[in-house]
Amino acid sequence: MSLALVKGLIAFSGIALTLGGWYFDAIKKPYTHLFSPHWLPHARFHSALWLFSITLANLGSLFLLYGNFAERDTQLAIYMAAFLPGLFYLSFFPSLLFRNASAWDDGEKPFLFTAPQVLVSMVMLLVLGVALWMDAHLRS
Repeated sequence: MSLALVKGLIAFSGIALTLGGWYFDAIKKPYTHLFSPHWLPHARFHSALWLFSITLANLGSLFLLYGNFAERDTQLAIYMAAFLPGLFYLSFFPSLLFRNASAWDDGEKPFLFTAPQVLVSMVMLLVLGVALWMDAHLRS
């Protein structure tokens, strides 16, 4: 158990969120989100807002983990670095509470009890939790 592993787990969760978001919402074909011809312009704006928000938040997380500043590697820096991707993974769950909201892509036939991105968010929250638990044990 080392601080490098803690930071690596947090960085992995943020990078996976950013790359996964861009791939599944903007790059993967057939387009389901950002470039979908079926989406209204304002819906596309919200998709772009989501993608740029996760990108900027996770760049901030990486800076907190690896940037050159006086408080680097403090407990607060590590917790905030984990909080930034965690905030987006956590947002999957209350979003499902809205009437007629679905985590499944439009037209996709459900093949699990929940959409894969919901399962991934649960796993990544577990990864972040393990990283913070490891950090707490390293500091004690």
